[in-house]
Amino acid sequence: MKSIKGIALIAVSIIITVFAWAAAGMTNFIVPGLALTTLSLTFLLATRNALLEKWFHGIEKMYFYHKFTAIFSVILLALHNVAMGGSLWGSHLAAQLGNVSIYLFISIVAMAYIGKRIKYEVWRWIHRVVYLAYIFGLFHAYMLTGGQLLTPSLLSLVVGLYAVIGLASGFYIIFLYQTLAFKHLGKILQVKRLNHDTVELKIQLSQKLDYQYGQFAFIKIFQEGFEKAPHPFSISGGHDNIVYFTIKNSGDHTQKLYEQIKEGTKVTIDRAYGHMILEEGQAKQMWIAGGIGITPFISYIRENPALDRQVSFYYAYTGQENAVYLDLLQDYAAKNPLLDLHLVDSKTQGYLDFSDYPLDNDTTVFMCGPVKMMDKFAEDFKKNNPKADLVYEGFKFK
Repeated sequence: MKSIKGIALIAVSIIITVFAWAAAGMTNFIVPGLALTTLSLTFLLATRNALLEKWFHGIEKMYFYHKFTAIFSVILLALHNVAMGGSLWGSHLAAQLGNVSIYLFISIVAMAYIGKRIKYEVWRWIHRVVYLAYIFGLFHAYMLTGGQLLTPSLLSLVVGLYAVIGLASGFYIIFLYQTLAFKHLGKILQVKRLNHDTVELKIQLSQKLDYQYGQFAFIKIFQEGFEKAPHPFSISGGHDNIVYFTIKNSGDHTQKLYEQIKEGTKVTIDRAYGHMILEEGQAKQMWIAGGIGITPFISYIRENPALDRQVSFYYAYTGQENAVYLDLLQDYAAKNPLLDLHLVDSKTQGYLDFSDYPLDNDTTVFMCGPVKMMDKFAEDFKKNNPKADLVYEGFKFK
C-alpha cells in the first residue's frame, strides 16, 4: 500500500491519544479527546504539504483522509453529546462552547455533502468556520478539565502537541497559504481555444516552475470578475519560465475562464502536485486518456520530440468535436515509431474495453480521465493481472 506512511500517521495519532487519556485515568474523555486529535489532523491534511503528499502518495489521497478525519471527528463529537444526555456538562461557558462547536462541525459536514450545489468560493468560506469551531472545542476541553491539561504530563503533552498542530495548520491555511505558497508570478501570453469547450493558456512566469510530466498545479487568476481562490489544472507542457495549461469548461469557474479569460491577465501559481509522473514508469508503458485527461500526456509529448520508450497510447473521446490535439498526436506518432497510437471515438467505435487485455508485469499503465472510467479499467487490469503496475489519480477538492 503506497499510502502506508500517511495511514500510519493517523493510526499512531489515534493510539497515542487513547493511551494518554486512559493512562491519566480519564477514560470518559477519550471520545472528545480523540475528536480534537483527528480534527487537528484534518487541518494538517489540508495544508498541501509536500512531505505529506509523498506519505499519502498523492494530494487526492490526502484529501480523502482529510474528509475521513473530519467526518470521523463529527461522529465522535455527536457520540460525546449523546453520552452527556444531549447537553455538555461543566461550567455554563464551557458547555456553551462545546455545544456551539458541535453544531458548527455538523453544519460544515452537511455543507460538504452539498458542496456541488454551491459556488466554490462560498464553499471555501463556509469551511473556514470549522477553525472557529475547533478553537471553541479546545477552550471547552481545557476549561472542563480544571487545569489538568496545563500540568506537565503525557496527557498535557499529547493534547498540547496536537492542539498546536491544529491551530498552526488552520492558521496557515486561512491566513498564510495564498500569500506564502504562490511564489510564481506570471501573466497570460496567449489564449488558444482548442474547440467549443477547451482552452489552452500559455503563461510566462517570473521564475521556472519545477514540474514533472503528468503533474498539475493550482492557479490564482487576477482578472475582474474571477474568483480569487486557486483552482487546480493539469500542466500541458512548458520549459524555462513558460508553462502551458489546458482547461475544459466543466463548471462555473472554468466556463467563465473559457469565455472571458484575456491575454495579459496576471496569475500566480504555487507548485506542481501529483504522483502520476510519466518518467518514473517502466521502459514499456501504456497511456490511457479520456477526454481532457489527454492533458498530462501532452506535457510529455510537447517537450520530448523523440520518444525514448515503447508506448501504447489510447485516447478516447466522444465525437471529433470534443477531441483536442489530434493533429499533434498524429504528427508525433508519424515521427516516433515507438508510439502505438489508438484514437478511439466512442460515437463511431464504441467505448474502450480492456477486460481481456493481456497486460504483463513489465508495463506501467498511466491513466487520466473520468474517475469511473479509470476505476473500471483498473478493475479489469487487476482481474487479469493482480500485479499490474497502475498509476492514476483524479484531483477533486469539493
